[in-house]
Amino acid sequence: MNIPLIDLKAQYKKIERPLLKKLKELLAEQRLILGNYNTALEEAIARYTGVPHAAACANGTDALVLCLMALGIKEGDEVITTPYTFFSTASSIMLVGAKPVFVDIEEEDMNIDPLLIKTAITPKTKAVTAVHLFGKVCDMRGISSVTEKHGLALIEDMAQSLGARLWGTSCGNFGDIAALSFYPTKNLGGIGEGGMVLTKRADLGAAVKKLRVHGMDQTPYLHDVVGINSRLDEIKACALVEKFPFLDDWNKKRISNAAFYNRQLKDLPVKLPKIDPPGSHIFHQYVIRTEKRDALREHLQQKGVATGVYYPMPLHLQPCFAHLGFKKGDFPVAEEASLTSLALPVYPELKKEQKEYIVQSIREFF
Repeated sequence: MNIPLIDLKAQYKKIERPLLKKLKELLAEQRLILGNYNTALEEAIARYTGVPHAAACANGTDALVLCLMALGIKEGDEVITTPYTFFSTASSIMLVGAKPVFVDIEEEDMNIDPLLIKTAITPKTKAVTAVHLFGKVCDMRGISSVTEKHGLALIEDMAQSLGARLWGTSCGNFGDIAALSFYPTKNLGGIGEGGMVLTKRADLGAAVKKLRVHGMDQTPYLHDVVGINSRLDEIKACALVEKFPFLDDWNKKRISNAAFYNRQLKDLPVKLPKIDPPGSHIFHQYVIRTEKRDALREHLQQKGVATGVYYPMPLHLQPCFAHLGFKKGDFPVAEEASLTSLALPVYPELKKEQKEYIVQSIREFF
């Protein structure tokens, strides 16, 4: 077999005809920036999550930058976050002039460890960015108890977790502000880059909508703050509006695929992802851990099964962050995860025979 890590072509086939029809109409109208599809997308995501203020933007990195800018994070400030995440979580902090301060992750789900956050707080700390990694909601009670006690802003990086819920509450409701990504491989992926900011606070929502258009408010060419250019174009918004009704079904299939893997691999010497409580993990990635990661990956490649390594180097060891003073051994759980984690195909369109073949190939290796 030949099984990709994700099959975007299979997903596209299901929406091709209605999407092309809408895109043709949109191109005929030539309203391409901040039009009706942007509004429809913002309203749909706000209803879906229960977070009232939504602002679409150009990509997930910009969404994080806009969160920080709206909160007033600036040069000299510190933001605590995880070293085991995609680069944007930390680079966005640097881009507004602040300093990322890393703390280690929990062994169980590889999300930031709430108990370690308070040990990193200094007078310069202004916020915490919690990443719902691979689609698994963080321990938001533990994190919120720390941020509330110390008067810190809480940012949710939910680039990988749209649709995940904890105790019936959607991501985006736990913090002050949240960032989404619609990169094509996400659970709700677009036909290019895309992002969104969600917040319960009207003041932050208004600030983001101003900041995404160069700091311009209702009066054209009048700028009372310096913003950025980060608008989601209508073509991409149109595709996301067309895909959105399928999100819950796609997430359910990902959860089902993950449950299948967990059942079939539970007797092998690998660490499997935790699924409970129900709905708290929507499996943007299905990640197992084994000390034989590299050999297993090579074996699966030879069998035609694509895999992914997320992430091969924790952020505190990245060359561009060397000036922060972190070193190997500072965050042992994150470092161990980078050496042992392997993502298997979990996309909704996986067929039964493909899943069985993947399991058979893994069992054959061990």
